[in-house]
Amino acid sequence: MKMLINGIWISKDKTTDITNPYTGKLIDTVPSASIEDALKAVASAQENKHIIGSLSAHKRADILDKAALLIMNRLEDFAQVIVAETGKTIEEGRKETRRCINTLQLSASQARSFNGESIPFDSMTSGKNKIGFYKREPLGVILAITPFNDPLNLVAHKLGPAIASGNSVILKPSGMAPLSALRLCETLIEAGLPIKSLNVITGSGRELNEPLINNEIIRMISFTGGTATGKKIAASAGIVRLSFELGGCGSCIVMSDANINQAVEKCVEGAFSAAGENCISVQKVLVHRSVFNKFRDKFVAATKLITFGDPSCEKTMMGTMISEKAAKQVQTHVNNAITKGAKVLIGNTVNKALYSPTVLTDVSEDDWLSKHEIFGPVVILYPFDDINNAIDFSNAPGGAIHMAIFTSDINEAFSAFNKLEASMVLINESTDFRIDAMPFGGAGTAGLGREGIKFSMEEMTEPKAVCISLI
Repeated sequence: MKMLINGIWISKDKTTDITNPYTGKLIDTVPSASIEDALKAVASAQENKHIIGSLSAHKRADILDKAALLIMNRLEDFAQVIVAETGKTIEEGRKETRRCINTLQLSASQARSFNGESIPFDSMTSGKNKIGFYKREPLGVILAITPFNDPLNLVAHKLGPAIASGNSVILKPSGMAPLSALRLCETLIEAGLPIKSLNVITGSGRELNEPLINNEIIRMISFTGGTATGKKIAASAGIVRLSFELGGCGSCIVMSDANINQAVEKCVEGAFSAAGENCISVQKVLVHRSVFNKFRDKFVAATKLITFGDPSCEKTMMGTMISEKAAKQVQTHVNNAITKGAKVLIGNTVNKALYSPTVLTDVSEDDWLSKHEIFGPVVILYPFDDINNAIDFSNAPGGAIHMAIFTSDINEAFSAFNKLEASMVLINESTDFRIDAMPFGGAGTAGLGREGIKFSMEEMTEPKAVCISLI
């Protein structure tokens, strides 16, 4: 496939191979952009930002709605691309494609309704005989950097709101899984998006990020990825708006009065969907000691039922991780924990990029696995006696996107809601739940700002006011 710079789809002599994580076979190649290419993309975005900004709201909405319809008609094709480049199961590929459609439709709806409001100037004596309002205007040029784990919908979560609010975008998709992103961009242009409103550069982020980030033309950086990279971007970005979704280490707390079968079902599904490569994946489950053994046994039994392997097979419940290197890295962390006393109840086997669903107990609270986002199909079960200790332990890493509690006591649930340090607390649902309209992002070190269409559009715009003095 080709990348898009200044309205032209271009190829390069130097390319990056995109391989299937399950088969290891080459799927496609994409151009490896140079620093010069990145700077051309920035210049194009700046020169042409007025094109998308001058379109009426209904025109931008129509483009997004048409793109959603085109993807709907090609749902299976998009799903197959997701499977091929990420190792997600075919059903997960279909689910992500359906979510992308919804994201674009929500963006279209917000384009039609997103607005400012009137300003009560006469609330002060000096404002007598004055009226006015503010509207929200696009920032101009937005740099969107997206990861591999949701290669279609996470791109839609940046492009949809940016287009809806009239911004020009430079997209840098994951170097490991850029094909879904490129197809989405092709579809948006087919749907009527002015081609110079969007630039897409592919290749290594390490080489390209610096000339993009340290550039005064960029007015906002919307980044989804690792905390270490997020810190580097923040340290060098300068005076620019930042929206970071960095992931975190959230917990699910299971109280003694919880519906154990429900908690097991939801936590198992939330732990192993997308092979755990999910920023809101279930990673730590804290279970009241009085029901710990019962929960543990049911959790392991349910994990044994997960079929994992060929992601293109309809019966497969869990596919591969993004690469053999990623799978081995997870196993290394698990093996390190084992040397310190952790016990494996099931799993911890690797076959190329396929890492088996893994359940651990007796992991030290000071272990790396307990403090960091694992980003793989690994769950740690901990018993607890006191809910306050469980909450303190959950909050210890310093930031999370989602946390959860399973309980029949509404007072206990809302007490946990008030104390858990996360952007969302789910009650009788696992951390792995999200709809595309909700505010989404990290608390503490897990991120800056919020995604979710309306909330992204607020991040991508700024208010501009007018005051009229009546004669």
